[in-house]
Amino acid sequence: MYHKLNEFRYNAKNGKNYIIYFLKFWKGEDYFVKYQIRTQEKDFFWFGRISLERVLMDLKLDEKEIKKLSELELDIKIEEHLRNLFIAVMIKGLDNGYEEPDTEFVFYKEPFVFKRKWEGK
Repeated sequence: MYHKLNEFRYNAKNGKNYIIYFLKFWKGEDYFVKYQIRTQEKDFFWFGRISLERVLMDLKLDEKEIKKLSELELDIKIEEHLRNLFIAVMIKGLDNGYEEPDTEFVFYKEPFVFKRKWEGK
């Protein structure tokens, strides 16, 4: 429900209220999204990262189907998929009270998802 919104409010199961902003999507070696999360007390940023291999596996795309898509169409599919995955993980984390800033949630073939803290910020 939230994945197409660039800004939304979320009332977590733990009783806290959040305002969540989608900031950007970009690609490098992998594909990334960046979100800003605001509470009454603080703001923090979380990032999502997904490999092309994971996208192809999740969306069940093969070489033939990829060749039919333009680069823009493929990027849109990847962005939508990453935002869906990331928001599901984000909501679960916020429901459990996880608010560590500069956290990256990584979606690869193995392990399926893990989190790591960005250092040097």
